[in-house]
Amino acid sequence: MRVTIHQPEHLPWLGLLAKVAASDLWIVLDAVPYRKNYFQNRNRVLLDGRPTWLTVPVTAPFGTRICDVRICEMPSWRRRYRGRLIQAVSGTRGVDRIDDLLSVIDATPPGGPLADLNLDLADWMLSQFDVKVPTARSSELDATGTKSELILNLCRAAGADEYLAGPSGRDYLDLDAFAEHGITVRFFDFDHPTYAQGCDPFVPRLSAVDAWSRVPPAELAPLLTRYRLQDV
Repeated sequence: MRVTIHQPEHLPWLGLLAKVAASDLWIVLDAVPYRKNYFQNRNRVLLDGRPTWLTVPVTAPFGTRICDVRICEMPSWRRRYRGRLIQAVSGTRGVDRIDDLLSVIDATPPGGPLADLNLDLADWMLSQFDVKVPTARSSELDATGTKSELILNLCRAAGADEYLAGPSGRDYLDLDAFAEHGITVRFFDFDHPTYAQGCDPFVPRLSAVDAWSRVPPAELAPLLTRYRLQDV
């Protein structure tokens, strides 16, 4: 079984969706410390041709695990967030389908867990790209350690015989340890596709909402096939 492990990004980009689609199981890395000013509570969309952050305010003291981060129920955040999201898809083919996405945001309970919202959004987005891959949360698996040791132990807990790593894994994974436990490591390199975006030059690495809103539904799934798998 091929496993990939990744934190629950907010409104994930095409590269994460593609890595999940290429796997048999996505282990959601939610038992590690929350990283401020990263992609766990925000992502970028195009507004007036410029990358703009969509942000969910959270309460996360230093060292808080991602699974324990709560959404701040500030009175204005949903209204501001919804407004920017609607503006981002205005004039695209996705504008007629935006209510389905907004319903995921609206279903989030006041002060609810950020990880739950992120996974609900990820599940919805994966379904739009015709991806059906099961998930397991690291917070619910019996695995300890840090960095490479933690990744290895999560793979073992899931019964994986292959781990699909991102490019940064080349810098910290103990490949000999994986080999000792009979787990093959392969590196996933995503080639970001281009599509009619309405601006020049093309802006890559936005939330996949951008592609979803601009590309015909039947052409979404092929966007996730632009990758290379490299053996150790």
